[in-house]
Amino acid sequence: MMGYSSSMLINWICISSVSASLTFIWLHYGKKRTKNCTKVLFYEPIIYRTCNCIRTFDINCLSENCSSFKTREIILCLRKARKTMDICIYSISNKPIAEEIIAAYKRGVLIRIIVSNCILYESKEIKIFKKIGITLKYQDNNDSSYMHHKFAIVDSAWLIQGSMNWTHQATYGNWENTIITDLQSLVIPFSIGFEKTWEKTILVA
Repeated sequence: MMGYSSSMLINWICISSVSASLTFIWLHYGKKRTKNCTKVLFYEPIIYRTCNCIRTFDINCLSENCSSFKTREIILCLRKARKTMDICIYSISNKPIAEEIIAAYKRGVLIRIIVSNCILYESKEIKIFKKIGITLKYQDNNDSSYMHHKFAIVDSAWLIQGSMNWTHQATYGNWENTIITDLQSLVIPFSIGFEKTWEKTILVA
């Protein structure tokens, strides 16, 4: 009887040890896998004497205070896209960002873009989007209101949102802010908002 009890005790200790080990592994690695990532970017006007990126559009600039360095974070998020990219931006004329959108389209990403019918509606970048076949919609401003959103959703997993239009002026000449996050509590409502806006805007012929 004593031997049987000892055997049961040893088995219980072994099971407890394995259970504790598995719990530790899950807590240590599982949490890492599900940890959310959020980046906050603040822009301010570039001073010519401190950075030449306003002329070169060099997103590989190493200065952490440079607008190009910060814009690289937006581009890297867009580069994650494998399936979908939904963009709702008042205006787009930033060359490096536009090139990344085009690159995503060429690798098979389904892209939908909503822009305002503003002065930059006929920008070179918008014309290229239309020419290569990216699906575009715009808001008719006959009612004197404006589609003034500035956000994008990548693969239903990442949200890019803030005050900044994706333009050269906003990137290099304004005080702006942008948040990049994978928090689903934010991604989901913005995805719903995109669909509602998509339904109420006009398809570009």
